[in-house]
Amino acid sequence: MTSDFDIRLSIWLFLGFIVATIIGTLTHECGHYLVAKSFGYDATLHYGSTNWRPSNANQNTNHSSFWILVGGPLETMLTGTIGLILLFSFRKSFDNITKLSFRQWFIIFVSLFWLRQTANLVVWIGRYVVSGNYSFRSDEIRVAKYLQLPDLTFSILTAIIGAIVLTIVIFKFVPAKQRLTFIFSGVAGGISGYILWLVLFGKYLMP
Repeated sequence: MTSDFDIRLSIWLFLGFIVATIIGTLTHECGHYLVAKSFGYDATLHYGSTNWRPSNANQNTNHSSFWILVGGPLETMLTGTIGLILLFSFRKSFDNITKLSFRQWFIIFVSLFWLRQTANLVVWIGRYVVSGNYSFRSDEIRVAKYLQLPDLTFSILTAIIGAIVLTIVIFKFVPAKQRLTFIFSGVAGGISGYILWLVLFGKYLMP
């Protein structure tokens, strides 16, 4: 397996995952932002969050706040679904090849927007195990609470779908000789993107 590790490809994929993590975070927040604006709210977009408030005292905040909350995850999952549809639409071009083109990698990255759902649950579980704190900040938990369902209903369901999408991508669309490089670069790039944007620099660039 080590002989199949492509250093040059790894660097490009590593950088790609960093960029994708940042773009995925911002487009997710744009989902909240656009729905809020469509309801006439005063909304502001930040590096890792969206704030909104009624522009007048007569707005139905209960109903609209629910859809604003849904807007972020829905954007993420819709983008990932479009990527997955494109993968299957062009699936014949993935047959019997050893290296993927830029366009093929791009479609794979779009489909992996679904990974946000899986990563979020993994991070949530990790924080709970380490600190013992039960966080209610997740969009999915807040949606479940609004619908009076068990807190982790949507977190677990969408995380499973994200894991299924990742499995399909790895074993159906990424050539065997590029899988090790892809997996290593994905883990390293995803973690680095999270740290670089959400921990280090995002708060200064988009406070």
